[in-house]
Amino acid sequence: MKIETRVALTRRGELRIRQIEAIPVVVPLLQPIKWARGEIKDIDNVIVVVTLSDGTQGIADAPPRPTIYGETQQSITTIIRDHFAPKLKGVDAFDLTGVWAVFDQYAGNPAAKSAIDMAVFDAQAKHLGITCAELLGGTPKALPVNRRLMLGSNKEMLAEAEQMIKRHGFRAWKVKCGIDKKRDIALLRALRKLVGDEHEITIDCNQGYSSQDLLETAPYFEEVNVALIEEPIPARDGAGKRFCAERSRVPISGDDSCMTPDDVLHELKLGAIRALVIKCARTGYTRSRQVLALAQSFYTPAHNGTQADMQIGCVAAAHFASTYTTPHAHEFSSFIDAKDHVANEAPVIKNGCLQLPPGLGIGMTLDPRKMKKYRIDL
Repeated sequence: MKIETRVALTRRGELRIRQIEAIPVVVPLLQPIKWARGEIKDIDNVIVVVTLSDGTQGIADAPPRPTIYGETQQSITTIIRDHFAPKLKGVDAFDLTGVWAVFDQYAGNPAAKSAIDMAVFDAQAKHLGITCAELLGGTPKALPVNRRLMLGSNKEMLAEAEQMIKRHGFRAWKVKCGIDKKRDIALLRALRKLVGDEHEITIDCNQGYSSQDLLETAPYFEEVNVALIEEPIPARDGAGKRFCAERSRVPISGDDSCMTPDDVLHELKLGAIRALVIKCARTGYTRSRQVLALAQSFYTPAHNGTQADMQIGCVAAAHFASTYTTPHAHEFSSFIDAKDHVANEAPVIKNGCLQLPPGLGIGMTLDPRKMKKYRIDL
């Protein structure tokens, strides 16, 4: 039976949203994660659980980004509990337009909205007896992923790269830069020498450079065959980004400047970016599809990223990434930074590829013992 037919039959039964829960958790990291604009020592996310009228449950992970999106663990929990949950109770579980109509009554809150969106999709897929990738039009598959090398000494970052090659077979790297130009150049040269010519290297400056900084360093990045430069200068400096994009042979990639489909369209029309990072954690499945369609209409390559996502968030994003092709590795390795996890199932990174757990929806369920251990009261 075709997916469209299954959905049509389900809609006649008026499957509805019964309950939405927002559960804040704090899971310790193996070590602090540092980048040009901040540092975190724990994963303080919110687990979202959507229960449908037939008892089917979908789950998602909402990671706060207070310095970028203005969301905190407290704000995500509060907006869901006090506003989204009561307003969405009783809504048709297959009416995502209606769900987003409620969301659009409130400014901001991208992680909260996106987590509910993805949890609804997860519940839909489980109810239909298929995977989220299939519901979105793709097929679950192993995906090449990169390893983020977070800010530290060059020696520490190179040692981590060696360790990650041995443990997981990584063949792609996303290097955090943006604080010291000379240090960045030296690190990238050393990394290229270490991994050889076949590995993909992208860099993420987290808006740490000026336009002049980028123009000075871009030739050195080209020298070591950097594939992408992500958010090199302040995200809202459209003119500066276009100026740099026109002069850098290494493509500029949009991330924090591309929070909504409207942002993406603006950046593409401006000529400020030549590649794009899609983050389901900020656009859900619904608006990630819109973002991907815009990128494809401008013949702009896209790949999926994550933001302190736990296993649930990485796997959910990987189901979306299974619906399209890209020349770049995805960013689904953040979950290996955590000391523990709250799901029963576990994805695996082997030979540089993320192996998805089998099962319906995103193939993951919550471990009650772990949820009790890491849950906090807000």
